[in-house]
Amino acid sequence: MISEFISHFAKCIEIVDAKAPQASNARKPDIKYSPGIGPFQEKKLIKMVTDEMKNQNQIFDSIVTEEKYPNLSRKKLDIYWQSDENNYFIEAKAMRRLRNNGTPEEFIMVDLLSPYEGDGSVLGDIKKLLNSGFQGKKVIMIYGYDYDEWPLDIAIDCFEVLAERHFCKFSEKYQHKFNNLIHPHHKKGEVYAWVIDEK
Repeated sequence: MISEFISHFAKCIEIVDAKAPQASNARKPDIKYSPGIGPFQEKKLIKMVTDEMKNQNQIFDSIVTEEKYPNLSRKKLDIYWQSDENNYFIEAKAMRRLRNNGTPEEFIMVDLLSPYEGDGSVLGDIKKLLNSGFQGKKVIMIYGYDYDEWPLDIAIDCFEVLAERHFCKFSEKYQHKFNNLIHPHHKKGEVYAWVIDEK
């Protein structure tokens, strides 16, 4: 079922993007970014895309965003989905190498690969899920934008090596591309998901 979730998430990125949403600068809301879903921050993008998933297919009606962790009072899970098959607890992260104006984002690899607690990385999300107390499938999801100069798959390979060498093993992996986005820089990409093996 998580494969279906990932394919619909990618499809709904394209659907929401086609509506030409326009993000604002978090510190200066009067500054608008170029139209398209690419510049949106994670929390807002996840909400827009999962709302569209609910509109498209009733199997996603049970999706909840910002679910509280049972044993981490200040932490919230990005996505909780109760399907007919299982409960899925999903931590999601963006991999966006370029800013809205096309200049490189220097610290994005810290968000992806930092092994140190407190940096808010994807590797840190693995530790949070493993210690969460959630009962069900624990999933790491990365939605990333692909650029000719900065291929996404290299960064994903780096993540997988570090994650499986130092943090966990993955029992399943899924991926699905999205394309033809309207932003001048964030035009295409892929959604990845890994189910953490807790055996």
